[in-house]
Amino acid sequence: MYTVYKIDYIRAMRIINDELSKQAYKKVKQMIVSRKLEPGQKIVQEQLADKLGISRTPLRAALRMLEAESLIESIPRRGVVVRQFSDAEIIEIYDCRIALESTAVRLFTEKASQSQVDRLHKVLSIFGKGTIDTRQYQQADSEFHDMIIKNCGNAFLYDLFQKGNLLGCIDRIGLVRTPEETLPEHLNIISAIHQRDVNLAEKLIKEHLEKSRQLILKKMKDA
Repeated sequence: MYTVYKIDYIRAMRIINDELSKQAYKKVKQMIVSRKLEPGQKIVQEQLADKLGISRTPLRAALRMLEAESLIESIPRRGVVVRQFSDAEIIEIYDCRIALESTAVRLFTEKASQSQVDRLHKVLSIFGKGTIDTRQYQQADSEFHDMIIKNCGNAFLYDLFQKGNLLGCIDRIGLVRTPEETLPEHLNIISAIHQRDVNLAEKLIKEHLEKSRQLILKKMKDA
C-alpha cells in the first residue's frame, strides 16, 4: 500500500512541476520580450526562482525550453544569459520571414474565411489617429503576423515557423520601425486580403518586411 501511495505522490509532483514549468516558461519569456530581462543579461536562477515564487526545478525546465527557442543561451564560465541577436542574425531571420510569410499570405488570402479576415482587421482596428502605445502595438503586430501564418491552411509551413521559433525571435527583436509607419502598411495588407487579391497581398507583405530589413542593413553599413 505504501508503494502505491509513493507512486501516486511522485506522479502528482511531476504534474505539479510540469505545470509550474509551463507557467515559469510563459513568465520568463514575457520578461525577455518586454526587456525586463535585457539582452546579454545573466540569469541568476536563485533570484529568478524567488521572484517567481517557485523552486529551481521547474525553473530549470523552463530555461531549457527557452534555450531550445534561442531566447537564452548557456555560456561557459558565465552561465545562462539572455541571447543577444546580432544585426546579421536579424537579417537572416527577415530573409526567412519574407520567404515564408509571402507564401502564407497568398494561402490565407485564398482560403481564409470571412470571419478570420474580420478578426485580422479587429486586431489593428483599435489603433486610431492618436498616440499609439508601443507595447500594445507590438503585441498586435505579433498577433497579426501569427494569425496569417497559423490560419493559412498549410500545417507544414506553420510547423516550420514553430520549429525555427521565428515567431519567438521576432517577438524578441521587437519593432524595427514605428507604429505610425507600419500601421498603414498592415491595413493595406488587410484590404488586399479582404478583396481576395492574392498578388497584391503578397506584394504588400514583401514590401512591408523588406523595408524593415533594409533599415537594419543600413544600420549595419553605417556602424
